Amino acid sequence: MAFKKRRIFDLRLVQTEQNLAKIPANRSRISSTFHSQAGAPTNRSRRRLKLCQLREVRSWFMDNLRNYCQTTSLHGFSYITRQDISRNERLFWLGVVIAAIIAAITLVLVSWYSNRETPTVTVIESSHFPTWNIPFPAVTICNFNRVSKTKATDLLQKLQLPPSATKEHLRELFNLTLMSVGTTISNSSLAIYDRILSLNNMTLTELMNRLSPDCLDMISRCVWKGIKTRCESLFQRVFTLQGICCSFNYFGATSNNFPIKIAYQVPKRPYRVTGCGYPTGLSVLLDPMVADYYGTFFSGFGFRLLIHDAYNYPDENAETKMVTSTRESFVRINPESTYATRDIRQMDFRWRNCMFGAERTLDGLRRYSFINCMFMCRMQMTLRRCGCLPAYLAHNGTAKICGILDLNCMIESKRFFSRALGNLDSPISIVRHTISFPCDCLPDCQSNLYASESTIGRLDKKVISNSNQTDSILVHVFYSDLMSTRYRMEIFQNWLSALASFGGLLGLILGFSIVTAFEFVYFLTFRPMFNYINRDRD
Repeated sequence: MAFKKRRIFDLRLVQTEQNLAKIPANRSRISSTFHSQAGAPTNRSRRRLKLCQLREVRSWFMDNLRNYCQTTSLHGFSYITRQDISRNERLFWLGVVIAAIIAAITLVLVSWYSNRETPTVTVIESSHFPTWNIPFPAVTICNFNRVSKTKATDLLQKLQLPPSATKEHLRELFNLTLMSVGTTISNSSLAIYDRILSLNNMTLTELMNRLSPDCLDMISRCVWKGIKTRCESLFQRVFTLQGICCSFNYFGATSNNFPIKIAYQVPKRPYRVTGCGYPTGLSVLLDPMVADYYGTFFSGFGFRLLIHDAYNYPDENAETKMVTSTRESFVRINPESTYATRDIRQMDFRWRNCMFGAERTLDGLRRYSFINCMFMCRMQMTLRRCGCLPAYLAHNGTAKICGILDLNCMIESKRFFSRALGNLDSPISIVRHTISFPCDCLPDCQSNLYASESTIGRLDKKVISNSNQTDSILVHVFYSDLMSTRYRMEIFQNWLSALASFGGLLGLILGFSIVTAFEFVYFLTFRPMFNYINRDRD
C-alpha cells in the first residue's frame, strides 16, 4: 500500500528502491551473526560490507545513467539503453557516442589552442581616417659632414698641446670623433689624446659638440604651414647615431635643447596639420656648406632626412631619405595609424603580445615604444660591455659618459645598433628562429607609421634669389592626402565568440546545449534529492 501512494517515476526505480529497503535489514542480520560468532567484526565481514556499499552506489549510478540516456536530448544516447534493440546494436551506438565525444573534445581543444596562438588580430577599420587626427612626424636632418672644417681649423690653433703631442695627433683626434666602425686605436695613442683633452679641460662629448656644424648654419630658411618661421624655434640639436643632428617636432626625450629664451614657445605636444600639399607642411632651405667639409662617410654633399614618430628615438629604423645639393625635394608622407580596443588593454601581456606607451618607463625617454625599447636594450648592452655610455645615447644622467680611453669599446658597441638583436656572434639561423626579443621588448599596441615617397628635381636659383648660396637644397615635407588608413587591433575571440564557436562544435556533433548541461547536473544532484524527499513523504 505504501508504494501505491508514492510518486512513481518508472518501474525500474521502484524495483531498485525495494531492493535498497531490504539491504539494511540484511546488513543488520549479517552483522549480528558475525558479532555473535566472533565477538568483533572480522576482515571478511568488512569486505562484505564494502561490497554491499559498492553495489548500492553502482545500482544508484546505473539507474540514473539509464534514466539520463532515455530522457536526454543528446544525439545517440537513447539507443544505448533501449530494450527493443539487440545488444550488438546497443554496443554499436555506444561506440558511435564515444567517437562523437572524442571528436567534439578534440575540435574544441584545437579551437582553443588556435585562439591562444593568435589572441589578437589587426584589421582595416577605415581607409578614410582624417590625417589631422595623426600627429605630424618628426623630421631629423643630419648633415653628411660630421666635422666642420672651420671649427676644426680654429680648434687646431687654440688647443694647447702637451709634450710629445703634435698637430697631427690633434687632427687624428678630430677624425676619431666620427667613430668609424672597424677602427682600432692603440693604447699609447689613446693616452696622448687623453692628455690633450685633460690639458684643455675638455671631454670627448664637448669636443664633438664644438666640432659639429650648427643647425642655424645648415638651415637658413624655415616655412611651417605656409608661414615663415624662425628656425631656432622649430629645430633643436639632438644626439643620434649619425652624430649631432637637427630635429623638428621631436618629443622623445624627457628634456629639449631649445634656447632658454624661446623654450616657452615650444608646444607640449607634437604638431598637427589640417591639410595636404607642400604649402601645409614643412619647407626648409638647407646649406650643405660644401667648403666646410672635413669628416664624412659619403662621397657627395647633402643631408639625410629621418622621418619618424615624434616620440621615437631617431635611429636606423626611421624612414630615411637622401637630399643632395642643388636639388629641390618633395617628400610626400602617407601616414597610417593603428589603435587597440579596450579589450586588448585588459588582456595579459603574455597573450596580447604588445604594450601601450604608458605601461613601461624607459630612462631618458618619455614613452615606451618598440623602437625606444630596442634602443635602450642596446644601450644596456653597451653599458655592460664598456661600463659607460657614449654621449649620443639618451639616458637619465646616472650612467658614466665614456671618455677618450673608452673609444675602442664605443666603436665596437656601435655594431650593436646595426643588428636585429644586438648580438654580434649569433648566426642568421638563430636570429631567424628567435621567439622573443631581448630585454622583454614587445611591439606597440598603438602606433603611427609614416611611409614616404620623394620626388627630386633641379632647384631653380630664382626661388632663392635673395640668397648667396650656390649649393642650396630646398626640401618640402607634407601629407599627400587628407585621408589615411586606420587599423584596429582587437581580440581574435572574446567570450561571446568563443561561446558561439565551442557551442557550435558541440551542437553539431553531439547536439549539446546549455539545457543538456543542466540535465546532466540535474540527474547527478537534484534528481536523487527529489527521490529521497518523495520517499520520506510516502
